[in-house]
Amino acid sequence: MYKPTYKYFTVEFSKDDICKDLNKVWKKEVESVFASYGLSCRMNEDECKMILETGNTEDEDIIKRARRVLGVLACGLSTQWVKPILLGQIYCNAIRIEKPDGMSEEEFSSYFDDFIDKFENLYELPRKWCCYVLYFEKCITVLATSFQATMVVRSLVQGSLFGDIPFQDSVEMVIRGIEMSEEEESLTKNLELFRSLLATQ
Repeated sequence: MYKPTYKYFTVEFSKDDICKDLNKVWKKEVESVFASYGLSCRMNEDECKMILETGNTEDEDIIKRARRVLGVLACGLSTQWVKPILLGQIYCNAIRIEKPDGMSEEEFSSYFDDFIDKFENLYELPRKWCCYVLYFEKCITVLATSFQATMVVRSLVQGSLFGDIPFQDSVEMVIRGIEMSEEEESLTKNLELFRSLLATQ
């Protein structure tokens, strides 16, 4: 008899970053939701780890979303995001940040700050692309109304922050790609749900 492959994944967190009442609502608002998909998860406060166990679940999409949920919770977002992400109504992506070889920590920090300022303020891309971005020292976490939005942010990070493409040129390339693929409308789907979740933060 065939048996599903049992897997488990661990997400580390800082007690300073997570919601202060996460441990109180964990069973009701995280464990029970995961269980409805055949998954189990537990929170080890002593070791500062969230552990996902796939059990009999073979749906790779659900497993990927579940891992991203834990990543979002580790970033400090509320449990209101759990169901929408598992249902595929809200998309998220984590982009690893690593200092390029040959660049000092101070130089990269300044470069990263400049990237954030342009992304958030000069070009107001979160509003245009219907996304919410969290910035950390080693990771950028993107939440959006569409898969396309998470991918265009990743493309911008890779081209401008890690690559040698000027920010403006990189933005224009991404916008042209969206227009050519006729994906502009998809960026705004589930927009009301997205706004309501942002209001809880």
